[in-house]
Amino acid sequence: MRTLWSKRWFKITTIFIILMVVLLIFKNNILRGMGNYLVAVDPLEKTEMCFVLGGNSYERGISAIKVFEQFPDQRFAATGGNYPYQILCLDTMMFEAELTKHWMVSQGVPEQQVDTLTSAHSTMDESEEILRYCQEHQMKKITVISSSFHMRRVRWVFEDKFEDAGIQIIFHGAAAVDYDQNNWWTNEEGLIMANNEFVKLLYYLVKY
Repeated sequence: MRTLWSKRWFKITTIFIILMVVLLIFKNNILRGMGNYLVAVDPLEKTEMCFVLGGNSYERGISAIKVFEQFPDQRFAATGGNYPYQILCLDTMMFEAELTKHWMVSQGVPEQQVDTLTSAHSTMDESEEILRYCQEHQMKKITVISSSFHMRRVRWVFEDKFEDAGIQIIFHGAAAVDYDQNNWWTNEEGLIMANNEFVKLLYYLVKY
């Protein structure tokens, strides 16, 4: 055994096997921890404006509707200047922001409480658009809603520039409707979402 252990290839192989066994034993805890890292949210409270980011009008709209149910006088602004092309099958064309507003209003949120912002095409664009909106309306405390697994990246994009502008943000995550966030790796949609977010985190880290 001593002779084998003195050989480099044997040490590397042994360490690799041990690591694989540890990963298999603690796989669920490790993967759940990765998901929890992405879900960087705050306790919910009423603010001057709640911004619902574009990208998943149904999922994020549900979260906004629940915020409205808790705070009936909360004001909202839906963002998103992209077109969800699937709705072209209905012979109509709507921005993501308009689709989110439509869904919220259909579920009881008063139309006059939901504004739309339609010039942004990415999370970075949305942060700049929302910052301008807040400064124009002299807002000091807002809520930002996006999908729960997006919130770590949303924080990266929003926090510093809004802190510099003296604006406090409450980050609120919309629960996934296609998979269980605590077991995201058991579902294809969860795997795609987590993989995309870690890739985007790396991309944003390099680009910005």
